[in-house]
Amino acid sequence: MSNKIQLQPYPREGNSLLSANFLFPCKNPPLPLELIDECIDDGFKRCLKNKRGEFKNQIESPESLIKSTIKHLRERSDPILNPYFLSLLKIEDIFELDAVSYEMQRHRMSIGIFYQYLILELMRKSWHVFDASREGDIVADIDTHNFEPGIRLYMSIKKSKDTVGGQDISGVIRRLENEAKAEKNLNRPYLCVVGIATPSKGNLKGYNDRTTKVNKSNQPYSLNCEFWGPGFIFPYISGHEAIQIYSLAIKRVANYLPFMTIKFKQECSLLLKSELLKMDLIDQEGNLSIDKFLKFIVG
Repeated sequence: MSNKIQLQPYPREGNSLLSANFLFPCKNPPLPLELIDECIDDGFKRCLKNKRGEFKNQIESPESLIKSTIKHLRERSDPILNPYFLSLLKIEDIFELDAVSYEMQRHRMSIGIFYQYLILELMRKSWHVFDASREGDIVADIDTHNFEPGIRLYMSIKKSKDTVGGQDISGVIRRLENEAKAEKNLNRPYLCVVGIATPSKGNLKGYNDRTTKVNKSNQPYSLNCEFWGPGFIFPYISGHEAIQIYSLAIKRVANYLPFMTIKFKQECSLLLKSELLKMDLIDQEGNLSIDKFLKFIVG
């Protein structure tokens, strides 16, 4: 195959580079809800595993939460901003403001992986999906309406548009197209797709949520690459609107990504205060000592 990027011979929408709308009808009939639930569970289970497929250690007890919080306070604190900020708080409030937000940050990382595997599992219900070499990538041969022999998708799934921007856009597209060009047994046109799993700035678009990207010179990054938003992806691969998928996942998320810092907030607040007293980090007024905390995080 030539190293030059060639315009792939699938129908386009008018005079644009966007693939024709008729190629991708909404899935009908929709996947049964029990299958959607299975895909959601599989996505959550995978986001709890490391790259070796082993389940990551979970912090589940108040004692382990406090141990993690103290470690986090020491290793993640800025030597100027954090001592000042924490000294303004009641000691009992430190756990909530630090540990809860940190747990949310960790869950945000996990939920990004969840979306990747949710979309992968939903696609597996309809098409022949290959194992991609990179986490978050999907390679699939899809059937297209009134176009034979169909299209091969080279997809990279991202949680949000913020995950890929600026120089990252060209890098992702180049990687996908290089993978397509390297395929020696490609027997159909290919389409590269960057799939976005959540709405941008809270704006969930309709089924026309597909676009091509151009650079600052108004030139397309690729002749054969599109960005698919959640308004299109979820109805296309499942027959259900994105908001329905989100609602079903909300009902199951607590089984996999519970907020233990909320569950044990009161107990942990008192435990942390006790530990800070033992560590001699609280001054005579009952506040966090700026000088002692600074020595704690840089000593």
